[in-house]
Amino acid sequence: MRNARPNESLKHSGQACEPSPLPELRHLPPFRTHAFVRGGHLQTILSLRKPEAGPLNPTLCWVDLEDGDQLALHDDCPPLWRPGDPTVMLVHGLCGSRLSPYMVRLANRFLGVGTRVFRLEMRGCGAGRDRSRGLTHAGRSDDCVAALSRIAGLTEAGPIAAIGISLGGNQLLRAAGLIGSGVNPRPAWMSRWDRLVAVSPPVDLARCSQNMQRLLLRGYNRYFIHFLLRRLPEPLRESQEAMARFNRPWPRTLWELDERITAPLSGFRDAADYYAQASSGPWVPAIDIPTLVLTSSDDPLVPIDSFDPVAKAIRDHSSVRLLVSSGGGHVGFLARGTPPFYMDEVIDRWCSRRSPVPSD
Repeated sequence: MRNARPNESLKHSGQACEPSPLPELRHLPPFRTHAFVRGGHLQTILSLRKPEAGPLNPTLCWVDLEDGDQLALHDDCPPLWRPGDPTVMLVHGLCGSRLSPYMVRLANRFLGVGTRVFRLEMRGCGAGRDRSRGLTHAGRSDDCVAALSRIAGLTEAGPIAAIGISLGGNQLLRAAGLIGSGVNPRPAWMSRWDRLVAVSPPVDLARCSQNMQRLLLRGYNRYFIHFLLRRLPEPLRESQEAMARFNRPWPRTLWELDERITAPLSGFRDAADYYAQASSGPWVPAIDIPTLVLTSSDDPLVPIDSFDPVAKAIRDHSSVRLLVSSGGGHVGFLARGTPPFYMDEVIDRWCSRRSPVPSD
């Protein structure tokens, strides 16, 4: 439901099953930044380095969406996995794909402990680039639900965890909040979705866009815009009406991109309307499955103050935790010692201690 807006009287729907006990994070060691990777910018840039090659040989599945678009879903199934065993869905960030370093790294980690892994690629991304007429954006939470529905059918039984990185994290938080609030219907498989992790999610898109206007961040703007314009789906390239919006001069900031291209091509009035409707922050209090939001105090792209309303709203929440590390940049978290990536350790702890859930 794209047009749903939260309000001050937002309540839980009362339809939730008893949530699994939250994992214990008190004994998690604090983040200690890598001796040679200090500062949020360096952490962010080096997070893009390629991981060691792993034994990934996925089966490609397709997720059919109501508007006719399709999403690519890459299924890596351990040889001893059986229905009832754990499954995880990974969702990448704005310029990512199934091959993003964190996607490959996390997939290998979960496969190593016998968990079936599905890597979802957003609209117009990766293998599904030319099977989409629409752009991906922060509010595509229904796409995540459609992918989870496909996974529930393929796996038949067992717990499902969903992990979203950056933009993917916002989509998942928004999806869970819309369901928890009762705005969107609760899927039949919902009791199986027993863990959610969002890493560096832009929960307040307007604040993040404002932050990106800073001259210091113009390099990031150029990187994102160049990548996104180069990755336009073929059906969109064939539309003269759509391509008229891509005439030079090209946007210089993400706000200009959203105002000129993302918002109007996705059915929003303007960038402000897009940010208001697609931000996950207002929906987080309605989430009723065990959820961890991980961010860092020196993230250059998602300012730490954008989490202030969320932190206040979930102070006594029974299902949602916010973990702020002292460093790590944006999806970096390169740590001193072993393991080298703090976010991987946090995700593993949150997702590994499962309570049995009923099969639907």
